[in-house]
Amino acid sequence: MKKNNLGYLYLLTTIVLFSTLEVVSKTIATQINPFQLNFIRFFLGGVLLFVVLVLRKQTKINKKQALYLLALGTLNTAVVFNLMQYALALPNASAAMAAVIFSSNPIFVNLFAALIDKERISVCKIVGLAIGVIGILVVFMNKLSVGSGAWLSPVLVFLAAIGYGLYTVLGRRVVAQVGSLRMNAYSFLFGSLMTIPLLLLLDIPVFQFDVTILPQILYLSIFVTGIAYLTYFMGLAQAGASKGSLVFFLKPIFASFIAVIFLGERLDITLIAGTVLVLAGIAVALFGDKLRARAKVA
Repeated sequence: MKKNNLGYLYLLTTIVLFSTLEVVSKTIATQINPFQLNFIRFFLGGVLLFVVLVLRKQTKINKKQALYLLALGTLNTAVVFNLMQYALALPNASAAMAAVIFSSNPIFVNLFAALIDKERISVCKIVGLAIGVIGILVVFMNKLSVGSGAWLSPVLVFLAAIGYGLYTVLGRRVVAQVGSLRMNAYSFLFGSLMTIPLLLLLDIPVFQFDVTILPQILYLSIFVTGIAYLTYFMGLAQAGASKGSLVFFLKPIFASFIAVIFLGERLDITLIAGTVLVLAGIAVALFGDKLRARAKVA
C-alpha cells in the first residue's frame, strides 16, 4: 500500500474512533461518575501509550519536560475532558451537539497561537474565527431559552473546546523535544493522576464501578484514548501534518450520524446549519491563506 494511502487509512481509523467518544460516553452517563470515567480512560489510555514507549525504548524525559507535561496533562485531562465528560453526563446533553462544538477547537488553536506564539493572525483566520463562532451560536440557539437548564452542557463543551485549543498550542512547544507519542503518554498519565484528588474530595471511587459497563469503559480507554492517538500520530507521519485537520472536519459529521443511529437523537436545522458554519470556519482558518497565495500566483 502506498505511503499516503496508508496514512489516510490511519486517519480514517482515528476519525471513526474519535467520533464515538461522545456517543459511547452518553450511553453510560447514568451508570458512572463522569470524573471517574475520565480518570479511568486517560489512565488506561496513557498506560497503553507508555507500553509502546517502553517497547521503543523512548521513555526518557528530563525534569523540566516532566513539569511541563504535568501542567499539560492537568489542563487536558483534569480540566478540559472533565468538563467534556461532565457536560455529556447532564440530562439534556446531546452527543451530536457536543461533537460539533468541540470540533471547533482548531479555530481557538489559531487564536491562541497568535496570542501566545505571536503568530500572525491573518484576515482569513479572523474571518474563519468569526464564521466558526457564529456556527457555535447557531448550535446554541435552541438551548438558550429562558429558564431552561439545557444551555449548561453546550457551554461546558464550548469551554472544553477553548481549553483544548490552548492545550494544543502549549503542547507544540514540547512535541518538538519529546515527540507527540511521548507527550501524550506522559500527559495522559500525569493528568489522570491529578484527577485523583478531585475524586477523593467528592468521595467518588477510583476504580469501583458497575461491571456491566466494563466493555464501554475499555473501549473508551483502549480504543478512543489509546489506539486512536497512535493511529493519529502514524497518520500524520505517513500522510503529512496538514491532513490531520481532516479529523476535525469529519468528526462532527460522523458523530452526528452515530448519535442518530445509536441514541436516536434528532438532527434539527440549527444543528445542521451550525455544523456547516463551524466546518466552514475551520476551513477558512486553516486553508484560506494558502488558497489566496495560490490565487495570486496564478
